[in-house]
Amino acid sequence: MHTISTVLPETSIGQQRIRVVLRLRELMAEHKIRSVSALHRILISKKVTVSHSQLLRIVDNKADHWKVEFLSAFIEVFQCSESELFKIERYVETDENAAGT
Repeated sequence: MHTISTVLPETSIGQQRIRVVLRLRELMAEHKIRSVSALHRILISKKVTVSHSQLLRIVDNKADHWKVEFLSAFIEVFQCSESELFKIERYVETDENAAGT
């Protein structure tokens, strides 16, 4: 999973980080959009050009990058704010889990 992470002040346990995750799967469930194919059809109807495979990577938080226009499309489709699209997670990176990345 590709996430945006930010380094915070170090603790005695390890390095504090923030992970930003796109909540599309949760929003899809809340709006009864049952598949990425269904979301893809909705985006196409709104004249948003995205391949099914790219959308799948975005929904699964595996995309390296994506167009900013998708952000406004997601806000329109899910009728939400920017902050509702993302989940912010704080975690401590220890030597054990840093070695696995």
